[in-house]
Amino acid sequence: MAVPLLIDTDMGIDDAVAACMAITSDALEVRSVVGVGGNAPVDQVVANIGRLMAATRPPDQPKIGRGLDQAAAAGPDRRARFGDDGFGNCDLPSVPMKAIDFRQVYRETIEGAEGDLVILALGPLTNLAAFFDESPELFKSVKQIHLTGGAVWTRGNATESAEFNFHRDPSAAAKLLASGLPITVTPLDVTNLVCLDESHVAHLAASGYRTGEVLAKLLRFAIEQDDEPSYGKCHVADALTVGSLLWPDLFLKTRMRLEITTRGTHAGQSKPALGGDHRERVDLLTAVNAVDFLENLLEQLCHEAFVV
Repeated sequence: MAVPLLIDTDMGIDDAVAACMAITSDALEVRSVVGVGGNAPVDQVVANIGRLMAATRPPDQPKIGRGLDQAAAAGPDRRARFGDDGFGNCDLPSVPMKAIDFRQVYRETIEGAEGDLVILALGPLTNLAAFFDESPELFKSVKQIHLTGGAVWTRGNATESAEFNFHRDPSAAAKLLASGLPITVTPLDVTNLVCLDESHVAHLAASGYRTGEVLAKLLRFAIEQDDEPSYGKCHVADALTVGSLLWPDLFLKTRMRLEITTRGTHAGQSKPALGGDHRERVDLLTAVNAVDFLENLLEQLCHEAFVV
C-alpha cells in the first residue's frame, strides 16, 4: 500500500526534483502539496507548484495549499542560484489555480490518512510550526516527518554556520526539533555529497517522459549558475530527503538531539546536544551511498525498471 504523503515546500529547482521523485513512485501517494516562503515569496512558490503539476500531469492531482511567508525573512538572495521566480526563469507556463489555506489542507490530509501520513518538509519549517501550535494533538498523529535542514559538522550555505532553511526561520526549526515528533533530518553534511552534472541532465532530457524533460529544463539553469571550483554541477538537497524515505538502506543515520540557535549572528545554527530529554532526539542522516543514489534517482525519474 502506498504511503500517503504531504509535501511542504518552497518550490525551487531541487524541490521540483524531490516532488517528481515522489509523484513517480508507486510506493508513495502525494495527497497534498503546500507552499511556504523561502526560495521565493509564498505566492510565487504556490504558482510554481501549479506550474509543475500542470507540466508533469500526475494521474491524481494533489490538493494545493498556500502557507506562510516568514515575518522577518533572513538569508541570502536565492535569485542568483534559482532565478527570479525560484524556478530557473523556466518557460513552464503559469496556470490558473485555487490554493487552499494550508491549515485546512493539513487538517484534511492528516485526518484522511488515519495515522499513516508522512510529511516531506523541503523548505523553512514555518507552516509546520504554526500548525503544531494550533493543533498539537492532531499533528502528533503524523507518522513521520522527513525534513531538509541543518549544517551539523559542515559550514552553512546561508551563513558560515547555518543552513538556509533553518536560518530562514530558526524559531520554527527549534520548535519542531524539540517537539518529540518522529523526525528524520537530512542536513548539508549529507546533501553536499550528491550533485548532478550535464550528463545526468542529458539522461533526463532523453527519457521520453514528462518528468525527465521538465526537470532537465530546470536543472540546466542551476548548473549554469555553478560558481564553485569544479564548475558545471548542482546539488539537489531535497532529493536526498525523499530518497531517505524511498531507499533508506542507502543511508547511515544516528540518533541525537539538535539545538538550534534562534537569534544573533549564528541564527539557524544546528549543534549536536549531549544529554537532555531523550524524547527530543531525532534521526540524523550522516552518510549516503552517492553512486547508488544517483542511479536510483535517474531510474525513478526516467521510469526505468531497475532500482538498487
